[in-house]
Amino acid sequence: MRINILNKELSYTSIIRLKNGYRKFSLFQNKLLNLKTNDIIYRNNIDIVSKNDFFFYTILNVDRYKYFLPYDSKITEKNKEYFKAILEIENILFKEKYTSLIHFKYPSTITVSSEDTNVFHHLITEWKIKEKKNCINIDFYINFRLKNKIYQNFMNLYIKELGKKILYSFIKESKENGLKNIDVLKYIK
Repeated sequence: MRINILNKELSYTSIIRLKNGYRKFSLFQNKLLNLKTNDIIYRNNIDIVSKNDFFFYTILNVDRYKYFLPYDSKITEKNKEYFKAILEIENILFKEKYTSLIHFKYPSTITVSSEDTNVFHHLITEWKIKEKKNCINIDFYINFRLKNKIYQNFMNLYIKELGKKILYSFIKESKENGLKNIDVLKYIK
């Protein structure tokens, strides 16, 4: 059976036949059975009370990710404009170790990218930080595509929760770094 919803043609198997002859599908089934390989995207723009330096360097301090994220991470190369790091991400479906390139322009932009790993076609994370009166504005963006369609569809359902968890983990760590009065500059030298 083919259903045309907002000019998207989707194929499904029969689940329930209603009295009027139309089939009923849950939102979960619609998303799960849609095996397109579109990019998975999460974006959140938020104002937080934090110093720009603490937040910026919390993101660049890749070696500490393992203490507040479900990642194992290690910087392998440092440069004035970029880092290379090995990250290992794990969830209930897969565990993947991959190399990331972390470009940054102090104090406003950090872009993390990985291409053609065992699990990902691509993975891009971008942080844009703007100074505002009494706070900073963070524009957080994730874009990725998985090679396995089942993983892709699962992550499509899970991305809002995952993106929010990552963002708020960085916010919490940044605030803790601010309370500890850590010399954040030493982390990138």
